[in-house]
Amino acid sequence: RKSSRRHLLAQTKTKMRRLLSFRALLLLLSFIFFADSASIEGGNTKDGQDDDLVQEIVQAGRGHRDERGERDQWSSTEHLEQTFDSRRPISAQIKSLLQRYKLECLGCNHDQAVKKINAFVKGAKEENIRREKRNAWWSRIINGFLFALMLIASGLVVYYKTDVQEFVTAKLDQGYRIGRGCDDGESRKNQMEKHREKAAKAAEARSAPVKAPPTWRDQEEKEVWAAKQEKQFAKALKSFGGVPAKGRYTLIAEKVEGKSRRECLQHHKLLQVKEKEAEGKE
Repeated sequence: RKSSRRHLLAQTKTKMRRLLSFRALLLLLSFIFFADSASIEGGNTKDGQDDDLVQEIVQAGRGHRDERGERDQWSSTEHLEQTFDSRRPISAQIKSLLQRYKLECLGCNHDQAVKKINAFVKGAKEENIRREKRNAWWSRIINGFLFALMLIASGLVVYYKTDVQEFVTAKLDQGYRIGRGCDDGESRKNQMEKHREKAAKAAEARSAPVKAPPTWRDQEEKEVWAAKQEKQFAKALKSFGGVPAKGRYTLIAEKVEGKSRRECLQHHKLLQVKEKEAEGKE
C-alpha cells in the first residue's frame, strides 16, 4: 500500500509540473506576439513620415517647374542622315589567311571573315576524310581482285600441270633439235666434253707458277734515258754531290730535262748497283 501511494504521488507531481510548464510557454508566446505587433505598427507610421519628408524636399528643389527638362542634343536632327560603320575591321592575320586560302570577302567585317575561313577549313578537312575513305575502298577492291586472279591462276596451273609440262618439254626438245641438228645423246656428249675442257684449263691455271710483281729495278731498266739526259744527270750529280740526299735529287731533277726527282733517284740507285755488281765480278 505504501509503494502504491508513493507511485500515485510521483505521478501527480509530474503531471502538475508538465501543466505548469505548458502554461508558462503559452504566456511567453502571447507576450512575444503582442510585442511584434506593436513594433510593426510603430514602424509603419515611421516609414510614412519619412516618405512625406522626401516628397517635401523634392517639391522644394523643383520650385515652380511643372514640365520635364530636355537637352539640346535630344532635339537636334543633324545625325539622322549620317551613316556610321560600327563593325570591327578585318585584322592583318585574318587578311593573310584569306590570301593564303584564296578567299574573297568583300564588304565583310572581322567576324564574318573568321566564319568564312572556319567554314572553308572545315570543308577541306571533311573533303580530305572523304578522299581517304574513297582511296581505302578502292585499294581494298583492287587487292581483292588481284588476290582472286592469283587464286584462279594457281588453280589453273595445278589443274593443267601435267599438260603444261608435257607441252613445254616437247617444244624445248623440238627447238633444240632443230637448232643443233643432233639428238639428245650427242648433245649431252658435247656438253660433257666442254665441261672437261673448262676443268682442265682451270687446273692448268692453278698449277702454273705465279709471276712475281716487277721490282723497282725492272721498272728502272725499262725506263728510257737519252744521251743528252745522261750527260745532264752526270754533270748535275758532280755539282750537287755534297748536298744532303733529301734535297740533292730535287736539284738534279731541275737540271735534267723530262725527269722527276723520283726517276733521278732510282736511276742513280741503279747505277750504284751495277757498279757494285761489276766490282764483284772482277
